[in-house]
Amino acid sequence: MTVDVHGGRILDTAKGILIGLRRCPSETAFHELLSAAQRHRMPVFAMAWALVHLANGGEKSSASVDAQSAARNEWGELFLEPAWSVG
Repeated sequence: MTVDVHGGRILDTAKGILIGLRRCPSETAFHELLSAAQRHRMPVFAMAWALVHLANGGEKSSASVDAQSAARNEWGELFLEPAWSVG
């Protein structure tokens, strides 16, 4: 597997997370990722990875602490409430 394939999968996964949480089109999700990456001055793939990591529980790891912090800043509130409720 090449880095490009892996990066593309992470980007697609991150877009899918935003599409699911925000109920927005793919293009809107991509622009949100890109804007967040630009605001935090990091590559979009780093921001996408951090969003996927956050959605997966967000436990801190030694990889890209800045990206993880940026993702929590951008999208942390989306993971505070349940995505669905019973009843």
